[in-house]
Amino acid sequence: MKQTVVVFLLLSVFLIGATNRDIGYRYRPVLMKRSELEKSVFIREKQAIGNPGKIYYKDKTIYLVEKYKGVHVIDNSDPRNPQQTGFINLPGCVDISIKKNSLYADNAVDLVTVDISNYPIISVTSRVKNVFPELPPPDIDYVPWEFEASQRPDSTIIVNWETPGSN
Repeated sequence: MKQTVVVFLLLSVFLIGATNRDIGYRYRPVLMKRSELEKSVFIREKQAIGNPGKIYYKDKTIYLVEKYKGVHVIDNSDPRNPQQTGFINLPGCVDISIKKNSLYADNAVDLVTVDISNYPIISVTSRVKNVFPELPPPDIDYVPWEFEASQRPDSTIIVNWETPGSN
């Protein structure tokens, strides 16, 4: 009998913890309208590196993902003195790849191909919509129900997550 009570209590604590983990989210989604997302890829002046992610090296150039925001472009011709040369604005970006003169990246839920052959002049040469699932918050692996597309304004996409009061 005593064992049954202990098992019941442990199971109850586990279930309460599992259901309460969704209460009081640590992050809130940053939303962008689909029409804005499709115009969001462009070159900007260099930006401070704040939340680095994946890194790619090609032809003496380093491409460093700034999670959820874009890609830092760094000239590494002189490895002792790398120079940031610009920033490719790519909201919702967490991953990139490069083949020949094309940078492939996630632009939130879309896969975009960016021609970098004439950098710093860039252009989107292809966009495949809704290839990727929406970005979950950094601390869990799913989009909480109240932030799913059906619960948000029409035609909005999650491009980032922030803690309340951080913007």
